Amino acid sequence: MKRLFLIAILLFLSACATGTWHKTSGNNSSIENDKGYCSSLARSKFPGYICENPLMCRPDEFNKVLDQIIQKKATYQNCMYRRGYNYKEN
Repeated sequence: MKRLFLIAILLFLSACATGTWHKTSGNNSSIENDKGYCSSLARSKFPGYICENPLMCRPDEFNKVLDQIIQKKATYQNCMYRRGYNYKEN
């Protein structure tokens, strides 16, 4: 239980990190469209795993949930990089 709590806190804190995407060419006029496209692409490839018991996941299910979250974020970032954006943390 202690390990689960620690992992949840780390995920929460990493989600609070702020930053911005900037086009390498300097033209950010289509950034909202690109963010929407990449977000939709990531959700379509990794929609998220729902545990059998929504109040508490089994350990093997918890790993599936974390894997889906990590893969979704990686897909989104890869899409943004391929569209010519760089991420800068504030």
